[in-house]
Amino acid sequence: MKKLTTLMSLCIVSGSVLAHDLVPGKKQEQAILITNATLHTVTQGTQENTDILLLDGKIKNIGKGLNIKTSRTIDGTGKHVYPGLIGMVTNLGMVEVDAVRATRDTSEVGNITPEVKAHIAYNTDSEITPTIRSNGVTHVQVTPQGSGLRGQSSLVQLDAWNWQDALVKEQTGMHMSWPSMNINKAPWEKRSAEKQREAQQKALSAIDDAFTAIKAYHKARNADKKTPVDLRWEAMRPVLDGTMPLYIRADEFRQIEAAIHFAQKQGMKLVIVGGRDAWQAIDLLKQSKTPVIFTAAWGLPSRSDEGIDQVFNVPAELAKAGIPYALAVRGSWQVRDLPFAAGQSVAYGVDKEQALASITLAPAKMLGVDDQLGSLEVGKNATLVISNGDIMDHLGHRVEAMFIDGREVDLDNRQKRLYKKYGNK
Repeated sequence: MKKLTTLMSLCIVSGSVLAHDLVPGKKQEQAILITNATLHTVTQGTQENTDILLLDGKIKNIGKGLNIKTSRTIDGTGKHVYPGLIGMVTNLGMVEVDAVRATRDTSEVGNITPEVKAHIAYNTDSEITPTIRSNGVTHVQVTPQGSGLRGQSSLVQLDAWNWQDALVKEQTGMHMSWPSMNINKAPWEKRSAEKQREAQQKALSAIDDAFTAIKAYHKARNADKKTPVDLRWEAMRPVLDGTMPLYIRADEFRQIEAAIHFAQKQGMKLVIVGGRDAWQAIDLLKQSKTPVIFTAAWGLPSRSDEGIDQVFNVPAELAKAGIPYALAVRGSWQVRDLPFAAGQSVAYGVDKEQALASITLAPAKMLGVDDQLGSLEVGKNATLVISNGDIMDHLGHRVEAMFIDGREVDLDNRQKRLYKKYGNK
């Protein structure tokens, strides 16, 4: 009886921390005109004292002094309008409390699970999501985590009743973590250098064996449609066809180098995730035309002889070399810092327009949804945020309104409610 009581108590507590009570916005029913705002369009520069009209979930018109009668007008004087921000390679909605195993559903059992689809585990009621929205993030790529061949990511919007409502696009990429190629000399690493190399070689052999089997299956299926379906290898066929990119997590230079050579050998579209040592691989990345999702905005030096700000300069180096890149903040609640990662890159040499593109249009292009999201353009989805201040400035910004496909999003969250509560004490 004592065990049963304890279990019931845990279930009640888990239920309370897993759900927020905010109601998703209703479908846009009336035209909305935002007037005299500063529009950060991404593709057409910054346009001051400009109006933007939202109608039927789309951006209907952009211009100065739009003389349109609507039932709702928002005065944007002194305010900034941005396209919704897009968080890449996150596990938002897949983990609630890191220390509580029952709230984590970020990976599948085994190291070779390409059939896994992350959006199936996405929890739209996560208490973390409203906090992420409050900083201007409207969409995230939910991604399987762990080592090996992890599975498929999906793009979701952050104001929905369930994952079916949230899903914008599935199969945005297949995700894999490349084995470490360096010898770890940290005090906590108990394995000898020889044992580490053996483990690395075993992991690399597992990748080769898996892709040998995948290519054989793909060839057999192309030759005979009656070949029995293997769900794991079937999920890999779009990767081999080049219709779905392979996202490989690689931070070390040797990882990046090996991943690029592997993708070229296999004839696959590659996106590097992580890229901490991308500054050492600029020529290789440029020559191979490999895009990067850079996730080390505030990374510490990897080596004792590196400058304290070594990784802070990487986005500027990628931009200077013309290498397509997006900024990302891995994790769940950490995604709220996405706009400030872009602001950090501006402080270290990235043009402000380029920095904004790295968290809007660049992710949209990588995900194949740049015809809908990523910039303020007529015909695109009415997905935008209104901020009283620069959204990339952690001190000056304040997101006041958000629209996803023309639906107004409730920007309340747990932190704001606690602030109001204790402000009245």
